[in-house]
Amino acid sequence: MYWWLSLIIVILYAAETALIVLLRNNRKATLLLVFIVSVVWFIYQSCEYIVYNIQGNGLYPVEFSHITYFIIGATMLSGVKKMRSFASYCAMLTGLGFLIASIAAPGSMVHDAKSHLSLSISIFRHSLMWLCGFGLFFTTERFHIKDIWIPVLGIALMIGFSLLVHNRLIYKDFVKWDDMVIIKIVEGTILGYVMDPARITMPIRVCTVIGIFIAVAASLVLFYYANAKIYDKRLARLSAQGKSISDVEYGILPLIRRQLEKRRGNNPGNA
Repeated sequence: MYWWLSLIIVILYAAETALIVLLRNNRKATLLLVFIVSVVWFIYQSCEYIVYNIQGNGLYPVEFSHITYFIIGATMLSGVKKMRSFASYCAMLTGLGFLIASIAAPGSMVHDAKSHLSLSISIFRHSLMWLCGFGLFFTTERFHIKDIWIPVLGIALMIGFSLLVHNRLIYKDFVKWDDMVIIKIVEGTILGYVMDPARITMPIRVCTVIGIFIAVAASLVLFYYANAKIYDKRLARLSAQGKSISDVEYGILPLIRRQLEKRRGNNPGNA
C-alpha cells in the first residue's frame, strides 16, 4: 500500500550514494560537504531541543538516531579525527536502519508520524545521516582497526544512557520512555513492527538480541576492513598518477592548530 514511500526513500538514498561515489577522488569537497551538512544540522537540532525544553513538552534526544545527530555534528565541528570512525558508523547505521524500516514496514512509519511534514522531516534527517556517514567512510580518510574500541564504547554508553531514560532515572518527564526504538532492540521486541507482538515469545526475543549483537559486531569489523581497502586502493591509484590526497581539515581544532602554526612562523625568534 505504501510502496511509493519506499521507492522515494530508496531513490533518495541512491542519489546521495552516487554523489559521494562521484566525489570519491575529491576529499576536500566531500569533507567540506559533510562538515557543512552536519554542522548546520547540529545547530538546527540544538535549537529544536532548546525550544522543546523551554516549552516543557517532555521531548529529549534519547534515541540512537537523535544522539547520532549530535555526535556527528560535534565531531565535525570540533575537528577531532579520532571520533570520525564512530560518527561515520553511527550515521551510516542510523541511515541504513531507516532505509530498511522504510522497505520492511513503510506503513508503520506513516501511522507513527504526527503529520506528513514530520514524516518528511524524518526522511530528510535520516537521509542526511547516510550522506554524512557514507561520505566520511568512503572518501575522507582511512580508519584504523585499533580504534574500534571507540565506537564499541560509544555505542555501549548510548545504550546505557537510553536505559537510564527508559527506567525513569533521568529525564523523568520524557513522554516516550516506554516507546523507544533502541529499547525495543535491546529487549528483542523490535520484531513487533513486522509481526504480531503476541507471537514474540521469550526465545524469539533472546535470539533477536543475539542476532542483532552479532550483526552489529560483524558490521563494525567489516566497516573498518572495507574502509581500509577502499582508501588504500584509492591512494595507490592516485600515487600511480602522480597525485596525492588532500590533507585539508575543517573544524575548531584544525583552525586553532593553523593559527598557532602561523604565529610560530611569524615569530622572529624562529628565524
